[in-house]
Amino acid sequence: MAIRGYYFAMEDELVQQIAAGSTPLASLNIDKYPGLDIDRTWEGIHYLLCGDISDGPAPLGYVVPLHSDQGIEFGAYGAFCLRAGQVAEALDAILRLDEAQLRLRYDFRTMAEEEVYPLDPDTVSDDDADAFFAYLLQFFTEIQRFYSQTVAAGKGIIFYLF
Repeated sequence: MAIRGYYFAMEDELVQQIAAGSTPLASLNIDKYPGLDIDRTWEGIHYLLCGDISDGPAPLGYVVPLHSDQGIEFGAYGAFCLRAGQVAEALDAILRLDEAQLRLRYDFRTMAEEEVYPLDPDTVSDDDADAFFAYLLQFFTEIQRFYSQTVAAGKGIIFYLF
């Protein structure tokens, strides 16, 4: 079973209420909010930006928010909240990264050895390195676009795994 990552943007006040527990995330119809599915790239992108599978430092750690202190109960894997200011910080950081800079951060072999999802060290080979980078880059570009739209609207983000 594949674990996918999904963002949706909503009013910052509602994100704050969800984070505080006063509005249960499960009570909302998340389909009515602008969203972005990043397929199975969530841990790979987080690792690419932060060098770890979770709890990466801000602001790059806000791009795929996997911080235990931002977690909320939702679905099988939980969800993570980002306030509008955190989304803006993340956007500023990722707009400074181009493909060449991301390639400098990219270490396919280490990612495979550390079992960064969705890589399996028993089945990947060095021949997969370019294709995996292209896969990550495609969704990183989509995240940049989504964060740009979210910041322009002054909204926060909920990110969850499903």
